[in-house]
Amino acid sequence: MANHEGVNELRETLKSIPGCSTIEEYLAALELRDGGHGNGYATFRNGKLEKLEKGVDLGVSSIAHVMESDVYDWFLFHTREASAGSISDKNCHPYHIQGKKEIIAAVNGNEKEVSRLAGIKGVTDSAFILEMISEMEMPLFESLQVFESNFFGFYDGKPFVKKGNRDMLKWEKEKGIVFASDLPFGMKDLYRPDEDYFWFDGLEKKLC
Repeated sequence: MANHEGVNELRETLKSIPGCSTIEEYLAALELRDGGHGNGYATFRNGKLEKLEKGVDLGVSSIAHVMESDVYDWFLFHTREASAGSISDKNCHPYHIQGKKEIIAAVNGNEKEVSRLAGIKGVTDSAFILEMISEMEMPLFESLQVFESNFFGFYDGKPFVKKGNRDMLKWEKEKGIVFASDLPFGMKDLYRPDEDYFWFDGLEKKLC
């Protein structure tokens, strides 16, 4: 997940990294390492969802084009390696939950504790967690603390990130900010947040 300035800074920085010198090559590398069962993205502008597209056959080339050419405040990309639920367009991330609270989010991880309940409802563990938080108006900080996954998304129009026990990096340059499960080794000034790190609309908080 990145703001528009972060995407621009990332694009310029990647030019000097062999084998990963474009946004498309970077997304393809993420797909190879962390996904392969479907991709998705969402753009956010002025606190509202502008565009969301996802699917098993959605390629990184078209996503990279949107990422580099569209006007937005924030861009969210996810590539899926199926861990719960079938390989289908429906189960690709990000999810858009419109309950009492609106959540657009992508999740990296597998929450076995809720998998059985999610299966009864016919959704993935990720969708179950997000729907529960949305429908019950549960506090975001405290709710996500009990899960081991990484969460990236938008809650009531504001961007948020929560790190669990999966890899996650934060990169900042000028006004740009990028959160990602992986970034090229050639990049400098990468920060690795601790587990239970929480970032919400520019503010950092340690869950305890």
